[in-house]
Amino acid sequence: MSRHGLYIAQGLSQEELAAIGMLAEECNAYEQLDLKLNWVSLQARPKNEINDFLYYEQGKLVGYLPIFCFNAQEAEVSGMVAPDWRRRGIFTTLLEAARKECQRRQLPSLLFIVENQSASGQAFVAALKPQYDHSEYKMAFRSPQPPALSASSPLQFRQAGVDDRAILQSITAAAFAIPEEEVDWYSTRMLNDDRRTFYVASIDDVAVGKIDVFNSTHDAYIAGVGVLPQYQKRGYGRQILIYALHEILKSGQKNIVLEVAVENEHALGLYTSCGFTQLSRYDYYRLTI
Repeated sequence: MSRHGLYIAQGLSQEELAAIGMLAEECNAYEQLDLKLNWVSLQARPKNEINDFLYYEQGKLVGYLPIFCFNAQEAEVSGMVAPDWRRRGIFTTLLEAARKECQRRQLPSLLFIVENQSASGQAFVAALKPQYDHSEYKMAFRSPQPPALSASSPLQFRQAGVDDRAILQSITAAAFAIPEEEVDWYSTRMLNDDRRTFYVASIDDVAVGKIDVFNSTHDAYIAGVGVLPQYQKRGYGRQILIYALHEILKSGQKNIVLEVAVENEHALGLYTSCGFTQLSRYDYYRLTI
């Protein structure tokens, strides 16, 4: 039976993922964009949660809106509608369904992700009158090879597992000045997911830094390069990043991306010096629900 209208999914099938990919390609080509879709999360959607809202016309997927809940404070929202089906209220329908689900979960706000160069996306979100939150650059590794690891570095690296949850939480909280109780995304499911790899850097058996790598069929996404404050400004963040780049490339993945806050000049300089190039910019807008 072919679908028609709004469809609220619990988990995504391979057929649905393929249709989402085709819709993204169509929308990107139409406006020369790079719409943000977290493929690592999309490929591992839990079957007992509602996170994806799809809209069909004549059996074809023409609209899609996912929500991503990485903490209890907000749901990140992105989405798209096929060019030939715009201005028909489809995105509004998808958003209202997503808003109701977020209200049911008692999430306080929606965080819209809009590519800076998307005229349609910026116009739609402006009509909602949200509060501007921040912007990030998407960067991709474009160097023939990463810099060499320092032979004199005292850092020792290892993969982290479920037993390292407290270490990952404490380093993240300290490095990014976040209350430790809000660092709630290192779940057992995430730490056991073979698409995700977490590395811990230690000095004399003391964990001083970490980095997260999320792998999808499309790319490897680097996040959370963090070093304890008392060990910062010694080049350890750079060494952790370089180590992760070598490990990713050894696994055969060639597409490596990350995101960094526009105003974080130190991180921008670090990533550029390690071979990353800016691809696009995403603006984030917050709407209380």
